[in-house]
Amino acid sequence: MTPTMHLMRRIVGNSALIGLMGLPLMAHAADTTLHEFQGANLVKGQQAYTDLKCAACHAERMMGSTSAMYTRPDRKVHNPRQLLAFTQMCVTQLNHDLFPEEVKDIAAYLNQTYYKFK
Repeated sequence: MTPTMHLMRRIVGNSALIGLMGLPLMAHAADTTLHEFQGANLVKGQQAYTDLKCAACHAERMMGSTSAMYTRPDRKVHNPRQLLAFTQMCVTQLNHDLFPEEVKDIAAYLNQTYYKFK
């Protein structure tokens, strides 16, 4: 991948994060439809989650529990938009080179596995 392509991937990812973080934190129930995950590939999301070692990082932060990050009573994610935004934030902070579609795949996998937003 050329340096220009690398830079474009980072810009696209950061733009998506900025756009998602500007959304209201507590969206009305009607606004939390799963259209955020439309077209996502759950298999690819699970594979990326595994390949990027997300579970190990979360377990380290949550004193050994992989799922505690997602299931704790005081969790910060309350709707699909926030899940996408937090997933993008994680990807950006860790300098993973992912396209927005790949981030959506991971978020959709997390939704299916832990959050179960409807």
